[in-house]
Amino acid sequence: MTDHAATPQPGPGSEPTPQPAPESGPVPPPAADPAPTTAPTAEEPTAEGQALAAQAAEEQAAHRTRRRKAAVRWGCAVLVFALAGTGTALAVTAPERTDIPGLATAGDGRYTFPPLALPPLPSGKAAPNLKDKAKDKGAAVHLADLRHLLLPVPKEAGGSVNPPVFPAPTAPTLPAGSAGSASPTASPSDTPSGTPSATAGPSASGTATAGPEGAAPANWVSCDALLGDLQNPARMRTLLRQNVCRAATVREWTASDGTSTRIRLMRFGTSAEAWDTFSRTRSEIQLKAAPDARTAPSSADGELPDGVEVTRKESRETAGKDVPTTRLAFVSASDVVAVITMTNPRGVPAAAFRQVVDLQADLLA
Repeated sequence: MTDHAATPQPGPGSEPTPQPAPESGPVPPPAADPAPTTAPTAEEPTAEGQALAAQAAEEQAAHRTRRRKAAVRWGCAVLVFALAGTGTALAVTAPERTDIPGLATAGDGRYTFPPLALPPLPSGKAAPNLKDKAKDKGAAVHLADLRHLLLPVPKEAGGSVNPPVFPAPTAPTLPAGSAGSASPTASPSDTPSGTPSATAGPSASGTATAGPEGAAPANWVSCDALLGDLQNPARMRTLLRQNVCRAATVREWTASDGTSTRIRLMRFGTSAEAWDTFSRTRSEIQLKAAPDARTAPSSADGELPDGVEVTRKESRETAGKDVPTTRLAFVSASDVVAVITMTNPRGVPAAAFRQVVDLQADLLA
């Protein structure tokens, strides 16, 4: 048991017993309140804010610089591509298509001729109307110089590509020594001298050379000069005398591909005489270059001018791939008959043959 009395517990409803105050001593002075901190204002940014603002400004400036550089780079790239595209377009469209590697069309043997032009007619004379129903009476005749109706020499044979220049037109002339030289239309001043020879070959027939520009006119030759190319000259001589060949001319060349071309033109008094010579020559006469020539398929005929008739033949001898070594063509155009011969041991290109025949037919039409 303890000597201390139990502390009475307050009962319900009783007031609490006041506790004794602690012993008093010196009271410390109250602590001073801390000095209030001045809040930063927008007018006076802190050093940290200034640094952040400067950094943001630098980033914006760098961003704008990068955008300007990118715009300049893209602009330069677009300009380069535009210039390259324009240059490529000019490089492709300016030259000829055949001069561009990879786009050039493989050559098919056709030749390059100067622009074709018809010679002028004598004053007051009209061009022949090959569709004229009265042509058998001599109404549709060629009044231009027969030598100027020959196809010119192509570039591939040393000819010029410049347009032909024709002299002033004169009255129709006939060569001296021709079968029709007694015609009142003959003009001795414009006809070369020459004696007809039944056996005259090309070397003695007065064939004109092309000259440096290929523009020299062909020479007059005797109608009998054709006989040197035939296997049966006697029959052709009789035919020419019956129908009275009045004038003849010839042009020949050898192209760079080795194809030799010879074109002969013969003029008759009327279209009836010329037609009889044409029809009998194409069926009865054989050339030495192709004694076994046969008529070519009709599909070889292209669009022909009105009033022009063409018969094509080719030799049985070929140079591989069924390409004949000789191709022939007989052309009838009113009072003129043309005989075209093309030979090549390696084969005569079909495109070149059609081209020569069609262009010569156009000149005679």
